[in-house]
Amino acid sequence: MRKIIFLGIIFITTAVKIFAADTTIIQVYFDFDKFNLSNENKTLLTNFYNEHKEAETFEIYGHTDQIGSNLYNDKLSLKRAITVQHFLINAGIDSNKIIIVEGKGKYELFTTKTDSEARSKNRRVIIYAIKTEKITPKVEEEKPKEKPVEKPENKTKNLTEEIQDTTTKVGDNLILRNINFYGGRHIFLRQSFSALQELLSAMQNIPTLVIEIHGHICCQAFDEDGLDLDTKTKDLSVRRAKAVYDFLSSNGIAPERMTYKGFARKFPLTQETNEYEKLLNRRVEIKIVSK
Repeated sequence: MRKIIFLGIIFITTAVKIFAADTTIIQVYFDFDKFNLSNENKTLLTNFYNEHKEAETFEIYGHTDQIGSNLYNDKLSLKRAITVQHFLINAGIDSNKIIIVEGKGKYELFTTKTDSEARSKNRRVIIYAIKTEKITPKVEEEKPKEKPVEKPENKTKNLTEEIQDTTTKVGDNLILRNINFYGGRHIFLRQSFSALQELLSAMQNIPTLVIEIHGHICCQAFDEDGLDLDTKTKDLSVRRAKAVYDFLSSNGIAPERMTYKGFARKFPLTQETNEYEKLLNRRVEIKIVSK
């Protein structure tokens, strides 16, 4: 049984809010085997920044064509993404707004054709500017009632409460949202630490809790694991699971209460038809071993 747990700021929010996400996408293209920006690309990115500098977050994904080894293209695509990241920061974007900078290598080709013109469409960086607007729902004036009926508050459970709930059984998998990493790395994004703290609190509040930490990735073919750009090994899902293990261990959780595994992309939740679906597959889960 798999349950989705959204960790982080959601647990301390009491007001009801509705949000609508407005996402703008642009692409810039590169010459073969290059990662420097052309003047045309610089102009495009400058205009993009001026039009979307109020966006709340940015995501940057680098890509290559089919020529060359997987390892070489992984590095080249990341260099392209980092080049765009540095340009946008120099243009004035707050670096904290850029939440993902990832090299996709040649795993997500725009086209599989191998002629020169077709391959040029694969050598690209995709930038997402995401702006979330709060929508105030229209509330009709409430008519007086003869006998008001009190309704129980619909309170979101925190992780400790969710695990202690009798509906959560030994063997259940809990999906921990908001624990995210830099692209191709096992280093946590800054916004992950509230979710990690929520997991740590659950381990501290339930001293009998024993867990197995599962790492999952997206966007890989043939169920092979991803390349960790820090270690240069193809065990990214394992490294990310171990990063959670190391965080808990360094904060006083006994090692015998935890194990970790990586599952690559063996158990996808979605078909990955867009970036949001890819994010859903790029996740950390915990399996309840005992509670």
